[in-house]
Order: sequence, then structure tokens, then C-alpha cells
Amino acid sequence: MARPVGDFKDSDFTIVNEKVPEPNEGEAVVKNILVSIDPTHRIWASDIPQYMPRVGLGTVMRAGTIGQVVKTACEEKMPVGSLVSAQGGVQDFCCLPFAALNPVVPGVPLSYNHSIFSVVIGLTAWVGTNICEPKAGETMVISGAAGAVGSVAAQIGKNRGARVIGIAGSAEKVRWLVEDCGLDGAVNYKDGPIAESIGALCPDGVDSYFDNVGGETLEVLLEHMNNFGRIAYCGSISQYNDTSSSGLRNFERVLMNRLKVQGFICVDHLTELEAAMGELVSYLRGGKLVIREHIDESGIERYPEVVRMLYSGKNEGKLMMKINSPRSTK
Repeated sequence: MARPVGDFKDSDFTIVNEKVPEPNEGEAVVKNILVSIDPTHRIWASDIPQYMPRVGLGTVMRAGTIGQVVKTACEEKMPVGSLVSAQGGVQDFCCLPFAALNPVVPGVPLSYNHSIFSVVIGLTAWVGTNICEPKAGETMVISGAAGAVGSVAAQIGKNRGARVIGIAGSAEKVRWLVEDCGLDGAVNYKDGPIAESIGALCPDGVDSYFDNVGGETLEVLLEHMNNFGRIAYCGSISQYNDTSSSGLRNFERVLMNRLKVQGFICVDHLTELEAAMGELVSYLRGGKLVIREHIDESGIERYPEVVRMLYSGKNEGKLMMKINSPRSTK
């Protein structure tokens, strides 16, 4: 493995074949089924200062996984056949302590554990929306609005009464946001500069902004923020592969408009998970939340190419890789 420069390259990663291990005391071997593909993979693989230890060269690439226990050191504590979530990495099998394996949410599609019921997706969207404080009579804007986090945040904002505008990367995604998710409007940033479109869709300004992309999009929104507006800084995917990016040209708008800008990481809010899932489940059961998932089945060998989909906008919804199928436990 090499530290990536710009986009992930196939040559940055190597496929290694090893014998499936035997579990030691207190461990289980899990056959991974679904691997979560997230923009944070690009950060984890780099050597920049970050909120988690960088992935070591020559080690398994970090990733959230859903899998099934196939070997166990204690059948009573962790039975073979159990479906679990973990940080299992981009690999067919992982061997982890029981304490690192969490039960999946029962009675829902397995993939939902990587999307709506995931700490990385569901909790992130919920926490960021709380920072935005959407309410009736106000306008909330979300960049990356057709993505896994953005689409959930947008629908939470709508369900809390705000007027919600999305920014996405294709005409089809714009259609989906408006027609299926119920947003009040959406902008295709690939049609050209978005400043005019944001101005037209937000004639009374923007009260809150859920930022997933950073860069020029953030600069445009800073120009449209109302006094005492709130910005939840979730990510800056437009800059992760840009080695020449510079600071914001108009950061003074934070001062002039007395804005609250807060960066956040979902793992800092695990004590709020129950409240987040409670609200999301109520929307899901009430038909007020639409989930979109993109499951690639091309295999681990194409991992770098699948990650690149996040940066080209080719994915539609929460992106994950299916590498195995669960076996029957009956």
C-alpha cells in the first residue's frame, strides 16, 4: 500500500491472500458480507493529521463491515451464524475480539446497518441536523444532498418543518431529491456555478447549511447566510483529493454575519445514538424517510475504483461493496 496522492489509484493497494485464521480465546472469525465505502477512507489512508490513527502501510484498509460469525472461541458468548457489525476492513474474513462485534438491527434489510442505522450515516445526519437547528419558516441547504448522509439530513430537516434545498451532482439526483424525498428545490452543481441558482431558490437567504463538500460551495453559501445562521461542517469531499487547495476567500462572513460554524464527528455523540435512532425509526415507519443504497458486487479487487465513485458522483445513495453472502443459520 502507498499513501495516495489525489484520487485512490489501483497501485496504492495490493491484494494479499492468506489462510483464514483460527480464533484465540475471546475472539471470533467473521466472514464479511458488506463493506461500507465512505469518503473518510481517503482521509484514513493519508498521512495528514486526522481524528483517527491513519491506516498503517502494509496493513488491512480500515472499513466498517457487516458479516457472519463462522468460527468462535465460545459458542455460548458468540454463536456461529451470528450477524454482526464491526471495523472488519476491506477483506473477506476478519478475526476480532467479541467486544468489537456488535449485533445487527433485527428485522430490517442487512444493508440498513450500513445506511440509516449506521453510526456513520444515521447518527451523523441526525447530529449535523441538530447543529443546523432547522425549524418552520427557515431555509436549510444541504450539499451532497443525494448522498447517504445528506439525503437523511435533508429529510430530517423537512420533517422538522424547515424549507430544504439540496445541492447534488446530476439531473436525476435533483429529480429524486424533489420528487421522492420531498425537498423544496435542488441544484445540479455540474450545470455550472451555483451562486445564481442558490440566490433564486433562497430569496430570503439561508438560515442553516449542512456542509458535506467544503471548497467553493461553502464559499457560495457563506455569501447567502443570514445573520446568526448555523453551519454544520460534516465534510469537505471536494478537497480531499486536491493537493493545491487553499483557505476560504470569504471566511470573514462568519464574523460579519455572526455565524455558528461547528465541525463534528459522529463518534463523539455515541451517547445520543438511542435518541437519533428513535427519531429515524419513527420517520421510517411513518413513510417519511426514503432510503437509497448503492451496492457494488464487483469484488475486493475493484475497491479503489469503487471508492472513486464517491468523488465522481457515480454512486446513487449509500455506497457499499457486497463481497460474500450470508449462509443459512437454520
